[in-house]
Formats: sequence, C-alpha cells, structure tokens
Amino acid sequence: MQQQYKVNNTTFDNIEEATYYVSMLSKKAQATATITPYTAPSKASVKLTVARNMLIREMLNWAGSFTQSMSPSTDVDWMYSVEDDTGFSDAGDTWYEDLGNVSFGSNLQWEDALHDYNSAVDNFDSLLCTYDNYTTVDSLSEMLNTMYHTMSDHSSETDSYIGEIRHSIKQFCEGNSNIAHSYDHPRRRTTISFVGNVDKMYKAYMLERNS
Repeated sequence: MQQQYKVNNTTFDNIEEATYYVSMLSKKAQATATITPYTAPSKASVKLTVARNMLIREMLNWAGSFTQSMSPSTDVDWMYSVEDDTGFSDAGDTWYEDLGNVSFGSNLQWEDALHDYNSAVDNFDSLLCTYDNYTTVDSLSEMLNTMYHTMSDHSSETDSYIGEIRHSIKQFCEGNSNIAHSYDHPRRRTTISFVGNVDKMYKAYMLERNS
C-alpha cells in the first residue's frame, strides 16, 4: 500500500501532493504546517472504534439519566429546620409559629440529597474525557468498569447514593446485551464487562446509521 501523508486534517496520496499543498498556504499557515506519514486505520480498527463509541454513548446516557434522577426531590418542609430559645428543634413541618423567637437552618435530609446530587454531577463531569487509549476488545471491559466506578465514587457519597447507583447499573446491564454485571458480596464491589460482539455491533450501527 502506498504511503499517505497528512497535513493538519487533510490526507494526500503522496509526499509531492502534500508538499504542493503546503506551498500554496499563506506564509503564516506554512509556519505551523507539518507533513506527517499517515496510515489509514484497518477495517478491524474502524469496527472496534465504532463499538467503543457505541458503548461510551450508552454509558454516558446511563450516567446522565442517573445524575438527573438524583436531583433533590425533598419535601419543602424538610429542606430546613427550626430551633427555639429553649433548644427545641425540628424539621420545618413542625408547628413553629407559636414558639416565639426561632432560628432557621438547613435540614440534614436536604443537605444529604443536595450532596448526593452534586456528587453525581461531579462524577458525570469526570466522564467527559477521551477514551482513545482503549484500542483492543479486551480493554473495552476495563473502559466500562472504569466509567462505572467513576460514577460510583464512594469517597464522599452517602449510603443512599451507593445503593441507588448499584441498583441503577444492575438494571441498566440487565437491559443491555453487550454489558454484563456481577457483584462480589464479600467485597461489596460491582464489576461490569464487555460481552458483546464487535462485528455485530458495527453491522447493527451501520444498518441504523444508513437507514
């Protein structure tokens, strides 16, 4: 196969064409233009990339839905607490109008709900990166598992968050033929892995893409 060359995002069949292209650029553009050898990806590599991106889309959609589901839905009366001069305190649904001078503060239930939501948002943001280093079929399991554990970061989340995300990923995997789910009870650790077929995924994608 003849060696191809690339200038920025433009591909040329030989070095002469690439050199001529650069010569036609402005002086400013020529100063930063570089000619580099380019080898087109193999069919197998293209299929793997498509399958990888399909999995990434599915994981991001799952993670995004989970994040939205963690949006606080706390009853407004439980978003704050009250305390009177005697030290009596309760949630906002108590009869506090006749307690005299009262102070108001944030309720723990609201704080936990807000904390879980913010944790989900931060974890989701951490998924927004590049995944080009996963270039083999075996590495797809590592990618999936890394994405899940990024979302399920247990460093600061509440027990509610941990329970919700374990339940969510289990349901997600049960409805996805390409991703398997397992749970190690002694270690209390969830693992997800790739069990699909790259060729079948690519074929299904192209069929839908071109329909």
